[in-house]
Amino acid sequence: KTWDVLEVASRYFRAGADKISIGSDTVVAAEEYLALQGKKTGKTSIETISHVYGAQAVVISIDPKRVYVKKKEDVANSRHVVVSLEEAQAGPNGERLCW
Repeated sequence: KTWDVLEVASRYFRAGADKISIGSDTVVAAEEYLALQGKKTGKTSIETISHVYGAQAVVISIDPKRVYVKKKEDVANSRHVVVSLEEAQAGPNGERLCW
């Protein structure tokens, strides 16, 4: 059986939860939002749950991944912001840049 987002949320709330934490779908929703130039679809799990239970019922969780690079030209996607790192923050192979 496939579970609808509201079915899952409802089960959590009935079990006593006061908030739902959303992880991976947050990234998908953010990418969709940016692709649509800031327009909401109303179809993401974040929007669906918050529409029914209120915005206070949804918490998003993003675990950023740091990607180390030797030089800016190594970054294929121009959407990534490359930052310089202090020596103490250098990557495992001494990389001083990351996105």
